[in-house]
Amino acid sequence: MIRILLLTLSLLTFSAFAEQNSLRYNMSGSNNWVPYYMPDKATPGILGELIPLILVEAKIEGVQLNLPPKRTNQALLEGKLDFDTVCAEWFPNQEVGPEFVLSKPLFTVKEYFVGLKDADKTAHLNHDNIGTVLGYYYYDDSLFNRIDFKSERELVLALKKARVSRILIGDLTASYWGKRYDVNLDFQKLHTEGLLRLRLNKQKQHLLPKLNAAIDALTERGVIARIVSKYTRLYSSD
Repeated sequence: MIRILLLTLSLLTFSAFAEQNSLRYNMSGSNNWVPYYMPDKATPGILGELIPLILVEAKIEGVQLNLPPKRTNQALLEGKLDFDTVCAEWFPNQEVGPEFVLSKPLFTVKEYFVGLKDADKTAHLNHDNIGTVLGYYYYDDSLFNRIDFKSERELVLALKKARVSRILIGDLTASYWGKRYDVNLDFQKLHTEGLLRLRLNKQKQHLLPKLNAAIDALTERGVIARIVSKYTRLYSSD
């Protein structure tokens, strides 16, 4: 009986240790966040390649889940997910929330107000209505009317169909979907530019030094730059 009790306690201790030293995450975004994440084993996207490499370098077990943005945000607050990737510039006053800590930077991301080159198609629309992705953060969305769509793909299609006059979308993502659906996009104004980072739940902040050391190591070896360059070449608007 004592041996069984000791074995049970050991298993519980190991399980608790494993839980504290593993990270649950979701990189899928809207599932249309090209080229940052793509459900393709051959070309999984910038974050699809990079996040597993960071976890391996840090010697941290990763558990990838697949949730839509709105559920992802709630799961992070409830501690059901341990981290996501954010740019502080997406948030009012660049405050990502008291429940989280930020990692060292990964790479730069840009987001634009985008319209159609042929603006006559949307001239009749209310220009205060801006197409946005449901569940995404926008620091200034109190200044305009959000018209939420499920994904970046739907944003570009809504613009093509003149359902909105402008959308808020990342430059590489817009270029990909614009080419895919033959939409002549006009990148009108930069909305945000900043450094993408891991946003880690404070319950797991003891792992932040390992994550930062892994990011430093991959940066110094040029791994992050090579991955970003690979997908930028594929999906740039140039």
